[in-house]
Amino acid sequence: MGNLIAFAARRLVEDESLTPGYVYHDPEDATLPPAPDGRRASGWNLLVGDETDEQLADAAELLMPDLEWLVERYPEFGRIVSSGSQGRQFEWDAAEGTYTDVGPSTFDED
Repeated sequence: MGNLIAFAARRLVEDESLTPGYVYHDPEDATLPPAPDGRRASGWNLLVGDETDEQLADAAELLMPDLEWLVERYPEFGRIVSSGSQGRQFEWDAAEGTYTDVGPSTFDED
């Protein structure tokens, strides 16, 4: 995973008690050019799942932690990453303690 990053809600990174409620892989993000420090977007995005439109539009509410750190912090998310689930979206099922695949993460720009 080397220099790969993901986009994550600030609340997830700052509050260890939270679990990502919604994660998705955006293949378009994975094609972004590398940052000056060599880090590249993995395409993975992790949200609490209850964000408002305003929070999602506020760049200060998103951080770019290392993908490897996120995989270690959230082992169930790590299973998704290692399973080759690019281009999919997932919701956390607290009762089952696992993620449910809710379909492709293709975002039309209509």
